[in-house]
Amino acid sequence: MGLYVGHSAYAQVLVLAVYLGGMAIGALIVADLSKRVARPWAWYVGAEVALAALGLLFHPAFVLTTGLSYDVVFPALGSASLVGGARWGIAGLLVLPQAVVLGATFPFMAAGLVRRDAGQPGQSVALAYLLNTMGGAGGVLLAGFWLIGAVGLPGTVVTAAALNGLAAALAWSALSSGGRAGVGEPTPVPEIPAGAGSPAAVRLASTAPTGLAGVLLVTAFGTAIASFAYEIAWIRMLSLVLGSATHSFELMLSAFILGLALGAWAIRRRVDRAPNPVRLLGKIQVAMGLAALASLPLYLTTFWVMPSLVIDLPGGPGAYAWFNLSKYGLCLVVMLPATVLAGMTLPVITGTLLHSGYGERSIGRAYGINTIGSVVGAALAGLLALPLLGLKGLVVAGAALDIALGVWLLDRAAAWAGTSRRPAGVLALGAGAATVAVMLGVVLDPALLTSGVFRDGRIPESGDRELLFYRHGRTATVSVQVYASDPVVTISTNGKPDASLGPRWFAEGVDTAPPVPIAAHRDYTTHVLAPLVGLAHAPHARDIAVIGHGSGMSAVAFLTSRHVERLVTIEIEPQMVRGSMVMLPVNEAVFNDPRSSFVFDDAKSYFAYDRRSFDIVFAEPSSPWVSGTASLFTTEFYERLRPTIRPRGVLVQWIHLYELNDDLFLTILAALRQTFPHYRAYLVGDMDVAVVASVGPLAEADWSVLGTDGVRDMMHGTPEFTAGHLQALFLFDDRTFELVLRQGIEANSDFRPTLDLGAERARFEKTLAEGVYSFAIDRIDIQSAWNEEIRGPSTYDLVPARGLRPLVDWGRGAWVREAVEAGGGIAPIQFPEWTDELVGVRNFYLQLQDTDRLLEPDSPAWTSLFLRVESALHMGTSGWVDSTFYGTLIDFLDREQARPEVRAAVDLLYGVNTFDWERTAKAADLLVPRVGAGENWVTPTLLLDAAVIAYAKTGRPEDARTAMSVLKPRTRRASWNLRDRLLEAMVGQGVGW
Repeated sequence: MGLYVGHSAYAQVLVLAVYLGGMAIGALIVADLSKRVARPWAWYVGAEVALAALGLLFHPAFVLTTGLSYDVVFPALGSASLVGGARWGIAGLLVLPQAVVLGATFPFMAAGLVRRDAGQPGQSVALAYLLNTMGGAGGVLLAGFWLIGAVGLPGTVVTAAALNGLAAALAWSALSSGGRAGVGEPTPVPEIPAGAGSPAAVRLASTAPTGLAGVLLVTAFGTAIASFAYEIAWIRMLSLVLGSATHSFELMLSAFILGLALGAWAIRRRVDRAPNPVRLLGKIQVAMGLAALASLPLYLTTFWVMPSLVIDLPGGPGAYAWFNLSKYGLCLVVMLPATVLAGMTLPVITGTLLHSGYGERSIGRAYGINTIGSVVGAALAGLLALPLLGLKGLVVAGAALDIALGVWLLDRAAAWAGTSRRPAGVLALGAGAATVAVMLGVVLDPALLTSGVFRDGRIPESGDRELLFYRHGRTATVSVQVYASDPVVTISTNGKPDASLGPRWFAEGVDTAPPVPIAAHRDYTTHVLAPLVGLAHAPHARDIAVIGHGSGMSAVAFLTSRHVERLVTIEIEPQMVRGSMVMLPVNEAVFNDPRSSFVFDDAKSYFAYDRRSFDIVFAEPSSPWVSGTASLFTTEFYERLRPTIRPRGVLVQWIHLYELNDDLFLTILAALRQTFPHYRAYLVGDMDVAVVASVGPLAEADWSVLGTDGVRDMMHGTPEFTAGHLQALFLFDDRTFELVLRQGIEANSDFRPTLDLGAERARFEKTLAEGVYSFAIDRIDIQSAWNEEIRGPSTYDLVPARGLRPLVDWGRGAWVREAVEAGGGIAPIQFPEWTDELVGVRNFYLQLQDTDRLLEPDSPAWTSLFLRVESALHMGTSGWVDSTFYGTLIDFLDREQARPEVRAAVDLLYGVNTFDWERTAKAADLLVPRVGAGENWVTPTLLLDAAVIAYAKTGRPEDARTAMSVLKPRTRRASWNLRDRLLEAMVGQGVGW
């Protein structure tokens, strides 16, 4: 259902509520049926068989319905509200048959157990509830952490169907054994007329009180509302501690259900022995409300536990498993006291009704009404109460409801028993005082809640940040804060930063490379470059769609084009847009430009009903580990986007390299290329990539869009990005990884959500898609070398921004070359360290000419110095050498009769730079065995790249494989490193791009 309605925690809770609604219908349908059924276990078997059949049919029905919905129904509706209703309606219809049948299983199961031991019906119901909920708690974890990854969503549904079939077989086996364990008892427990008493050990009084059923059923309904108020609040609260990833939600849901199961287990023996079960239920209700209030201070302690998990666990054996186990423990700390008590209520209510003569129909009625309360609670809490009351207010409201129900029950119990009702009043006063004390005394500090402790393990100190905006939306908690030490304004969702602006945007309207480094978390270049890269490939774009608002600066960059007539920003959370207003007037254009408009909806939904076409679709969602975001990187989403993009239009897909790995990055590319086979990628931030993709071949980029009046106005006259800068930031295109992608890389899909399952682990382990990033920073450009594409030296232009390492390296190389030729120079003010590079190069030149050299050309130390100087002079080039440098160097080596290893190191770099593969391979023949003997005359990573390409180019695949086996373990690259996989693919297939 999440594929229809989204995967946010809010949507997931509502999906659960819809599912529970179907279960309520099923329970109520069989409420009156069970008393007329001779063998409830036989009906239970039939229900399990029906569930198995429906499970097998679900996936094909879902695929068929999805196609009809997105291709026919949604476009015909043409309205956000109508499509939203239709999505929920269709999703509900898809899941309703299974939910209704599932809702029938519990009453039948419980009825069968009650008939086995008619003297203890409460214990039988508790046992049924225990088994049912315990299975649910385990099933959530099994599916989320293993099944979906192993067999995908379709396979998981089939597995569930198989489990239903197994349950049916086990029950049928018990039936066919001749009524063993009472399951074949032909006569139901008789209803006991009011006033006749009960044969059970538990007796309310000499007669069943008038109105007992109504009181208990109202309690079942009300306590379910309160429980789901807690659930909604706890999920949002814990998302701020644990992170709002899919696995985090699964842990929260499992912990909630586990508490219910433990409650049923704890109460199972007392249900039938309590002298006054209504009074018992009242005490449970009051205790539950107080436990919910206690969850607030308990919740605050989790912030102080999380740093140790984030900082200490990564890198250890089984660290990710321990991390999730610890998160599960934190969920239990917050949820368990109240949920254990919540798990006691249904067995007590049902057992009391059974003992009071209301018959087996009370099982279905109590279960169904309790489930309806859950649906109402989810809707009220998620849609109204959370945005209105906030987290603390929602928990307190739920607690007040539970306490009120408990006091009412105690009052009724006293009235029916003819005892004093004063204790109920005293308890009401005490509980009310506790509620007020918690409301006033427990402070959920917004700065703490939005600190993002799950990412860096850092608890904010007093005064280190100022909160400028803080709101609870329906899908996320949005905050904007500014830091005292480095006054960056950052907008976050659930504590996860989504966009930031540095202080110079506000003070001077600029944030280019100042004399001091820019903080790594500042998003200046991403704001500017990612949209402009898209415009360069569609310079006359008139209609643009932006997925994800963030700070709004991406939309501002698009609006600099005079050709743009319409820009639509699609944002799922309205509070995100409201929060970004704190950044005015920097992002003023996105609010005041008449060409700009907002749509508050899920991107999939919007493109389903609004079939207007666009020249550019700019997809800049949140990080893939955030629940639901990975669905915007799937084959299905790209297929939905294709009809909305005009023939010469482009999709610009933002992807970050941090908190990711090469395998996950490849799943995105594999999904993208199925629909948009032509693409180019540019590094637009420290670790941010903008992939420009199209259905047909991409036109050459028109970099004149970088110098328009609109861009100059936005940049307030600061140094411009030029075509040379963007060429330096080019990362890869559709040829680069094709050899690897052909090897069967699984595309990220809605039905095989590889990215969603793996991204949170990558975030926890703080991995980097290092193989992809190496194409930006490594000395050898594998693609240019393999294709023998020459990229010569460029004239130095002022580097506009820090943080873009390949751009800084390109600028440094150009400046050093020009400074060497000029006999000296003054480094740009923002890069004073370049002076050291120049001094190092000049000193090396002097050593080549000085007979009193400090370093003889006979050691790895000398070659290490050579490599640094060579890189300083050649960075940003491919297929080109500084002839003066190499001429002087080779004369020196001849004069000094340098060691063969030193000559080989020089020849290796010279051969790669001139595409002289025979020379490179000959140098590798000498250097690779030396590495095996423990001698590193050049770095293993550089030698690996050069040797494998040279051997592959000269038709020596076995030598290439030997080089891989010798050098790869010494590079310290991860096993999934894309650079190594590409080299292996080149050798294995023996063909070029």
